[in-house]
Amino acid sequence: MGSVRSALERGWGVETDIRRESEGKFYISHDRCARPGGRSADAFCSLFRQFPHATIALNIKETGAEADLIAYLEAQAVIDQVFLFDMELVEPVPGATARQLRRLHPDVRIAARVSDRHEPVERALQIETASIAWVDEFDRFWCTQTDVRRLKDAGRIVYAVSPELHAFSLRTAAERWRDLIRWGVDGICTDYPAALDDMLVELGHLEAA
Repeated sequence: MGSVRSALERGWGVETDIRRESEGKFYISHDRCARPGGRSADAFCSLFRQFPHATIALNIKETGAEADLIAYLEAQAVIDQVFLFDMELVEPVPGATARQLRRLHPDVRIAARVSDRHEPVERALQIETASIAWVDEFDRFWCTQTDVRRLKDAGRIVYAVSPELHAFSLRTAAERWRDLIRWGVDGICTDYPAALDDMLVELGHLEAA
């Protein structure tokens, strides 16, 4: 919680994973944890509401609770600042969960994954309910300026996953940041946001704090 607060106070967004325990309560955890009550999503949503302009990326780890999730995010008054993504990893038919979420809420923001694991740009563009593209380079640097331009020309906001999240070095990640920034991505998900901020200042995209 302290790390999330610190990130929000610095003006950054947050990416995290949301799950539901057997009793129906939602909690925050990358992996299934034995005591989800200790990571109740209620506390995180309360924090998110204190930073209404922050972007919150919620990774959907399980399917089957879409109606309850939408109702929960509405009740917590955070539905306008979150976007939901990664449903493709846990659903049998790509795009089906996105369409269901859109039926449940006409304005909820949804991202489609684009990656080097059989998730091409074309497939993401076919998920018409997705206004965001989540670009992930798991094993190799496949994304090009043309790919980014295609996504943006189609009206998609483009977020890219930084290479260190897939075991590349920080030095390699920083080199990749320069490409992604030059190509006009809208955001980069990284474990080193302060270093990314420094680069954005260096390249004239941010003013020094």
